[in-house]
Amino acid sequence: MENILTFQGKLAKKHGYIKLNNKLSREVREIYLVNLPGCLDINGNKDFKIYTLSNTLIANGYNRIVIGDYGAFIEFDNSQIIRDKIIVKHGEEYRFNDSSYMKNIKYYWLTAIDNSNIKIYYQKRIVSYADYKPKMFYVTPYEIIT
Repeated sequence: MENILTFQGKLAKKHGYIKLNNKLSREVREIYLVNLPGCLDINGNKDFKIYTLSNTLIANGYNRIVIGDYGAFIEFDNSQIIRDKIIVKHGEEYRFNDSSYMKNIKYYWLTAIDNSNIKIYYQKRIVSYADYKPKMFYVTPYEIIT
């Protein structure tokens, strides 16, 4: 199988982040589940340290793994994030500043201060294709050290 991030990207491009039909949703979620790194517990781990691929600690522990139509994501909260290690992704400031865009925003796009370019989502509202919770942070398990 192709790289899981490439697979997710193609799926998102094809379906535009619209909720998948039940059959396809079950199939892709199973793919994400079986491709999770073995060191991750779907039910969370308060002691697991989340490092970027450039070895920057961004969170102490996580609550759970969320598996949706467009990928598997590690969920952590305000008490777990290392605030001084994350910044707004360059070019994504408009998500905070553009009042017309802010009404419809699903997430803020953050990243680590290192050169890893990890995508850190700060969820602003619910979506139909995954059980993301507002005010939680999410990263893919394929852009961290496991």
